[in-house]
Amino acid sequence: PASTLGVSAFVALFACAAVALCASALTAWRQRAALLSGGANAAPADGPGAVLVGTLEPLGPVLTAPLTGVACVAYAYTVTETRGSGKQRFFFKHFRGVGLAPSVVVTRAGSFKLLTVPDLDAPAPATTASERMANFQRHARGTSFTPADAAAQELSASWSDDDGAYRSDVAYSTLDAVTLVNCQLDEHLVPPGARVCVFGRFSSEKGGLVPSTGAQAPPRLLLGGPDAVAAALGSTARTRLILGVLAAAAAAGLGAAFLNG
Repeated sequence: PASTLGVSAFVALFACAAVALCASALTAWRQRAALLSGGANAAPADGPGAVLVGTLEPLGPVLTAPLTGVACVAYAYTVTETRGSGKQRFFFKHFRGVGLAPSVVVTRAGSFKLLTVPDLDAPAPATTASERMANFQRHARGTSFTPADAAAQELSASWSDDDGAYRSDVAYSTLDAVTLVNCQLDEHLVPPGARVCVFGRFSSEKGGLVPSTGAQAPPRLLLGGPDAVAAALGSTARTRLILGVLAAAAAAGLGAAFLNG
């Protein structure tokens, strides 16, 4: 058993990567098909697989993005640091956060609430590193961060709230212990009135997109119109499928080489 442990671990690693990449490719391809089918022009049906195409409009005051300082309806940020080098290189996450203001997606079929925090594929406008660091320091000094071990419970509690407002700031380090100049500060945000394509689970009872359940894909928001988003999803699906096939081939090749060696 000891002689097979290393090979088994690598085979399992490549096999898991292959499954995850192929599943992600399939999800992207299904989302692309939903956009191209024209179904987004009709009112969504209850359940997963809903797609809303329109503009994201706030129902009240907007938010301020923590890193870029611009007005937005939703944002997500991370502050990470690269440590080590070569095979010992890894990324350490110091801070992360998301925010969502009560909002609706205005489509041709009507306006629908966004009652879940989606994954954002919406790059923030370009700013300098010094601007992002200064903005984050101001944000951090006025923020009560949630400890990492309590973040899951906080997110779970937010999903039972029907007003569509949510904010979470999680800290894995203290601000004084972090050298921001050595960190990567990344942010995604959606400005008011932006054209978006949103995928997720729809509830007619609540009148909008609600959190996914079980093994359903998490809700996702992509910035842009349907043509541009469909093209991006097609490219993503092809790339991940190719990588998934390569990972599967690597797993099979390692296993065959060991058995025949």
